[in-house]
Amino acid sequence: MNEKPVRQMEELAKPVLTKERTVSFLWLVPLAAAVFAGWLGYTTWQERGYLVHVRFSEGHGLKVGDPVRYRGIHVGGVTEISLSSQLESVTVSLRLLPEAAPLARANTRFWIVRPELGLSKVGGLETLVGPRYVAVLPGNRQGNRRRSFEGLSRGPVILSRNPGDLEVILEAPRRGTIQVGAPVRYRQIPVGTVLSVGLASDGSQVEARVHIESRFSELIRENTVFWPSGGLRADVRLSGVEIELESLKELLLGGVSLATPPLLQSGSLVLTGHRFQLAPTSPEKWEEWDPGVALGSELLPPGRSLPSPVRATLNWKQGLIFVGSKERSGWLLATENGLLGPADLLTPPEKARDNSATLTVAGKRYELTQNPTWSRGGLALFPLELENIPRWRTQEIRTGPEPEDCIAVSDPKSPPMPLAASRLTALSGGLTLDPAVSVDPTWHGASVLSRADGKLVGFLLVSDEERRVATLTDLK
Repeated sequence: MNEKPVRQMEELAKPVLTKERTVSFLWLVPLAAAVFAGWLGYTTWQERGYLVHVRFSEGHGLKVGDPVRYRGIHVGGVTEISLSSQLESVTVSLRLLPEAAPLARANTRFWIVRPELGLSKVGGLETLVGPRYVAVLPGNRQGNRRRSFEGLSRGPVILSRNPGDLEVILEAPRRGTIQVGAPVRYRQIPVGTVLSVGLASDGSQVEARVHIESRFSELIRENTVFWPSGGLRADVRLSGVEIELESLKELLLGGVSLATPPLLQSGSLVLTGHRFQLAPTSPEKWEEWDPGVALGSELLPPGRSLPSPVRATLNWKQGLIFVGSKERSGWLLATENGLLGPADLLTPPEKARDNSATLTVAGKRYELTQNPTWSRGGLALFPLELENIPRWRTQEIRTGPEPEDCIAVSDPKSPPMPLAASRLTALSGGLTLDPAVSVDPTWHGASVLSRADGKLVGFLLVSDEERRVATLTDLK
């Protein structure tokens, strides 16, 4: 038998095994676990916040766990307190909340708030019953992030500065009762603060550096007079003892008052660094001085003034058989062309009886027997001139159809209401307010000014149905 065919048959009969390739997804399990663990670790690390270190000369009883606060809210906590190697300072480690991490940038200031009760300062009284805490005041928004800071020995005298703020120097032969932090007042209204008090470089006199808020800087002119107003003054007469005390704070800290002569006698505006001689007493008949200047607001560009809206009430009678009296109140603005404001204050309602509508404004009552000279979008202009009321100039009025940062001004003696552009939405004839913005009905007719240029762009209309800013379209 031939062996070759046998071997060929054996080879053909031998089974051939091949390994089938399959794709396994089991390796994805550890990979997914690793990714999840990494994400979880990163999230946990992020939630821990931003760690910074602040060096103070004194600890003032601060301890681990005490809070860090900004604008009165909790933004972090104290995690560690340690003495320096030379035992000359204290390093406090603070962990800021993730959302508060932007506070830690160049020029940010930290200080420890603790009770201070004395003749030169009263503050931090909330820490008498609560823990000490670290206060923070952020620096320039464009500053770089930092982790190491030098803490202040005490909080700053003023917490913020605005463009247009003014600093002047008061010179006096002796310090008297004036202390750092003392108020500077005009007609008993605070307009500034004493920043520092000390000897001149040659020791010849005392110098006090005074900060004046930008909205009051128009008051400070070459012939403005400053005098000390602190302390307790007593006048003994045959009829008795007369005691004069303006405020408890001025009794403790001293104070400075100022007055500016009428505009023709007051001189030019001054710049930062201008020096004044502190008068020993108030000028004679200073209360009769009228400087005649327009005061501004820190919410507007430097040099821009606020309007002076007037309160107005529209009265009318309505009904055929049962006649009743109705009224509506709001704010109007005196302009060069007449009273400008909500149309529902300057136009008799449709249901009003003939010749029954009257407008009460500036202490006088006027019959509305004629129609406004202009009316559009809920606003109207009525040709009525008021005596002794400042008039808003026509060139200070413009249209404002697009949302922008604004302020609303009603009562000239009350702070304006900021209106952020993000809370305004353009619509036909004006801007509507975000429903989340709470506006009291007493703001109806408030003048709305642009924060960019200080010009009048509209009026705030408030009713049960709407809250919007009616813009001055086509006003001539």
